[in-house]
Amino acid sequence: MRATGRRQRARQRVVLTTAGVALTGALLSGCDQQASPTRGTSTDTTPSAATPSAPGVPSVLRATGLQVTGSVGRPELARVLSEAQTARSWVARTWPRQVAADGTVRLQVAADSAQFARLRGGVPESDELAASTTASGVVVIGPTVVSGLTAQGQRVVLAHELTHVVLHQTARAGLSRWVVEGSAEYTAYRWTGLSLAAACPTLANDVRAGRVPTGPPADTSFSGGQQQRAYQQAHGYMSFLVSRYGLSAWQRFVLQASAGRAGAFADSFGGATPAGLRSAYAAFLRHSLL
Repeated sequence: MRATGRRQRARQRVVLTTAGVALTGALLSGCDQQASPTRGTSTDTTPSAATPSAPGVPSVLRATGLQVTGSVGRPELARVLSEAQTARSWVARTWPRQVAADGTVRLQVAADSAQFARLRGGVPESDELAASTTASGVVVIGPTVVSGLTAQGQRVVLAHELTHVVLHQTARAGLSRWVVEGSAEYTAYRWTGLSLAAACPTLANDVRAGRVPTGPPADTSFSGGQQQRAYQQAHGYMSFLVSRYGLSAWQRFVLQASAGRAGAFADSFGGATPAGLRSAYAAFLRHSLL
C-alpha cells in the first residue's frame, strides 16, 4: 500500500519555470485517484445571456470570484472553471483576507500555443509551459492544462497562479524570486497531501546525493536550465520557515516581502537572517528528504 501511494503521488508532481508553470511528464497522464471533490462557494457556471457561443468565438463562464474566458470547447472551459474553484478554495485557506478582497480573478484559456504566446505578450516559451500570470493579474492558461493534466495537476497549477494574483506579486518589480515562487509553490501544494519529497523530487535527489542547499536560491538560479531546481529549492525553503517559525510568522513575512518592505525577514522571524539559518535549513532538508 505504501509503495502504491508513492507511485500515485509521483504522478502528481509539478515543476515550474520562470515564465509560469511547466509540467513534468508525470502530470500528463494517469489516474487521479487522490483528487478531492471540487469545492467552491458557487456552482453557477452558466454563461450570461450575452456570452457568444458561435464556433471560434470566446465563451465566458463565471463562478464566485472567477471568470474564465476561452474559445476552446465548453466542456473543457467548464472543467477549468471547476478546478479553479477548488484551487481558489485552497488559496483562501492560506490567504483568506487576500482572496476575499481581490474580487474576481480573470482566467484566459488559450486554444493553442500560438494564442498562448500572444496572450502572454508574445514571449516565446517552452512547449511544456502550462500557465502564467500577467503584470495586470490575468491568469493565462496554456493548452497543456486543458488537454493533458490530471485534476490534481490542474489545481496545483491554478492555485500557484492565483496566489500570485491575490498577493499582487506580478505587479511589483524587484521582488526576490524565491519569495514570489516559493510562496506560490507552498500555497499550491499545501492541501495536496504530497510530501516535500514527492513535490520536490529534484531537491530530494540533490540532498540524497549530498548536494544540500544552505539557503534560498539566488534570482540568477531561475534562468537558464536550472529553473526546476530553483523552484523546488524555493518551495523547500518556505517549508523550512513554516516548520521552524509557524504559519502565522511565515504569512506575515510573505505579505511584507511581497509588498516590497525591507527587513521583512528579520521582522517576521525574530531577527534571524538566511545566513544565520544555514545549518538549521540543511538539517531540515536532511530530516525531511533522506
